[in-house]
Amino acid sequence: MNELKDAIIRNRKVLLWACIAVAALCWFLGKNFTDLIHNKLEQKRLAKVSAQLDQEHEQLQAQLDLLKAQDPAYIERLARVEYNMSLPGETEYRFKTK
Repeated sequence: MNELKDAIIRNRKVLLWACIAVAALCWFLGKNFTDLIHNKLEQKRLAKVSAQLDQEHEQLQAQLDLLKAQDPAYIERLARVEYNMSLPGETEYRFKTK
């Protein structure tokens, strides 16, 4: 036990610098590690958002292509569903939803 105490007393400066180095390393790496975790989570969230936006873009592009092609069936369905339009002479029935 005395040998351990003597070794500690002899190497005080080395042990002090080692403790300071470990503390500094923990301080720097601790912040960087939490930043790394935060960035990885943000990257996953943004990847999901990007996939959703890509899917929405494809749908909108398909709608645009149909409109540019002036597809009569698509335009008729769009007019009926989105704008509540009907052809002349048609009777439109509306039902109340509960």
